[in-house]
Amino acid sequence: MAEVLLFDVGNTHTTVALTADGKKFNKFRISTHRYETEDELMVFLKTLFGETVIAKPIVVSSVVPSVNVIFEYFAVKYGSGEVYFVKAEDYDHIEWAVNYPREIGADRVCDVIAAFKDYGPNCIVVDYGTAITVEVLREGRYEGGAILPGFKMMIHALFRGTAKLPQVEIKPYDGFVGKDTDSNIRIGTINATVGAVKYLIQNISSEFATKPTIIHTGGQANLVAEHVDGIIDPELTLRGMYYFYEKKKGFTR
Repeated sequence: MAEVLLFDVGNTHTTVALTADGKKFNKFRISTHRYETEDELMVFLKTLFGETVIAKPIVVSSVVPSVNVIFEYFAVKYGSGEVYFVKAEDYDHIEWAVNYPREIGADRVCDVIAAFKDYGPNCIVVDYGTAITVEVLREGRYEGGAILPGFKMMIHALFRGTAKLPQVEIKPYDGFVGKDTDSNIRIGTINATVGAVKYLIQNISSEFATKPTIIHTGGQANLVAEHVDGIIDPELTLRGMYYFYEKKKGFTR
């Protein structure tokens, strides 16, 4: 199969990847707000991939609607003309059992699609990005989930909202009683948020008849790998994008 160009557009970063099979990804992360036109985007991509990015189908998972038009223009000017935006209502292999499926973030849709195809019908997915999202897949139905502030967002809120509290490293603290300002903030933001994630997983899991598979993904999942149970899968979202593309092209049933 020909290569596909994937754009996972987050509030802070965009992961761009080339793949021919949805298993191996040549990927990079760039700032979401560094490109404002299709030509600027092309300059970035040629620096990363060379001429190989030209005339490729494009799949976009975006939570930043204001940049979506850039990919449409890019697809016409530099791509194959094909651009696919991930939407829950365009993927009917999963029942989206929530009030408003169109409101589900594209990144969350990708996580659920990949979890279902790669891990089965009973999963809990935690994606650590600008926001931390929790997805619940039970018996092949997407039941909904939860959204928490991300680690960086919480630390930045303390920094911006107070006169003296500093920015600190995004890293769990080894302990729960801090002896200085740095450790106090890390305990209250990183450790406590990991605890909240564990609490959610514990209570959601109790509602399953079959023990769910727990999957952690996203840009900061590796930071908590030693503190949570489950699978660390950093490419879950990208695979979900590719599976969405396969469905749209009619390659899967």
